[in-house]
Amino acid sequence: MAKIIFSAIVCIAMFGSLASAAGGACREANGTAPVSGSCDAYIQCRDGVAEEMLCPDGLLYNEKSTGYPCGYPIDVECTEPSARLQSAQPTDECPHQFGYYRMGDASHCGQFMNCAAGRGFVFDCPVGLAWNPATYKCDWPDQVEGCDAEAFLGFRCPAPAQRSELLGEQEQDYTFHASPDNCQLYFICIEGRPRRIGCGEDQAFNQETKQCDDIENVPNCSADIIEKGAQIKAARLNAAKERRVKN
Repeated sequence: MAKIIFSAIVCIAMFGSLASAAGGACREANGTAPVSGSCDAYIQCRDGVAEEMLCPDGLLYNEKSTGYPCGYPIDVECTEPSARLQSAQPTDECPHQFGYYRMGDASHCGQFMNCAAGRGFVFDCPVGLAWNPATYKCDWPDQVEGCDAEAFLGFRCPAPAQRSELLGEQEQDYTFHASPDNCQLYFICIEGRPRRIGCGEDQAFNQETKQCDDIENVPNCSADIIEKGAQIKAARLNAAKERRVKN
């Protein structure tokens, strides 16, 4: 009889311990909690019942999220030492089921792919910008690690001109240079690295003033660009006149 009572006490103690462990995973009756040692697994609590879940491949558990608990790695702070991740589930188009990935080599940095459920959707950055995998944004190519800004833009900054210390000339922080191919584009060189800038449709880069100007004031533009600029300028003037008449 004593053995039966002892066994019953042990079973009750074990059941209580397991129930406490399961309940302890839920800090609230409904919500999520991290799984120790993992960055993409989490505990989902519904009415106090805990269930271990796994984020889709390529996403990580975001403890700070107030909505869907999984997010892109850039938005998640996973500080678990030697954290484990699920095995990648690549497709013919994507290295992971979800994520953003740069396409091309160091001289072709302007495209990126958004992978969703294993399908890849290709996007182009605005002209002159490169995809930055560190920020998930299109950025100046000289700010993107692994992007050869000179090869990507097709322009190399000239060596800075020598300055005379006797005349008090100071070294310039940046310089402006006309594009050799298009009068409506120019390059600004910052610390010897180029960035491409475009003028408006009815403007071109004036090498004398080092800024965008009316196309008619820039003699090195082609006849086609001059004609197109004049048409755009005329259309804008007519539209402005019509607005003034209506008002």
